[in-house]
Amino acid sequence: MERISILGFILAILYFITTELACNGYTHMSNNIQSEQEALIDFKSGLKDPNNRLSSWKGSNYCYWQGITCEKDTGIVISIDLHNPYPRENVYENWSSMNLSGEIRPSLTKLKSLKYLDLSFNSFKGMPIPQLFGSLKNLLYLNLSGAEFSGTIPSNFRNLSNLQYLDLSNWQYLDLYSEDMSYDDFEYFNDLSIGNIEWMASLVSLKYLGMDYVDLSSVGSEWVRC
Repeated sequence: MERISILGFILAILYFITTELACNGYTHMSNNIQSEQEALIDFKSGLKDPNNRLSSWKGSNYCYWQGITCEKDTGIVISIDLHNPYPRENVYENWSSMNLSGEIRPSLTKLKSLKYLDLSFNSFKGMPIPQLFGSLKNLLYLNLSGAEFSGTIPSNFRNLSNLQYLDLSNWQYLDLYSEDMSYDDFEYFNDLSIGNIEWMASLVSLKYLGMDYVDLSSVGSEWVRC
């Protein structure tokens, strides 16, 4: 009888521990999901989306929002793919219908598990590449090509040691003039440069690097030695 009582006590303790761990785990997951959703909503608030391309970005099931991919079991965001599917060498009207602009909000850094980010062929109209990209240390893929960023590439990209794919190509389309385009549409091209290349030595996982039309004049012969 005493043995049965002890066994019952042990089972009760195990049940309590298991329940407590499960509840804590659920609470932790719920907090993570809320944090991920809030970060995405804030990120969207910085973007200008005149044609409502991100109309699906509403409700609580953010893993089904356009361009978002999550881990299946946790709901953690691992990919944001908002590239413009119509590069400017296509038809200007198609490109402009899918174009995103505006600012990149710091809330992006709250997505700690983000591995894939593609903003290529949108129009950020001469905005410097945000330093915050250098804080996304789990990134494997970063594509900012043709997105009209300008200025010097941030040296804190050295933090992206897991990066396997990096495309910063600064595509030019000056020969693709359309009557719907003004000079302002062109003024941001060919204005991206690299101050030094020392940060590249830290990109130990890199397999692809695209830097077409990026100004490398300030690094001189260092580029060849690298």
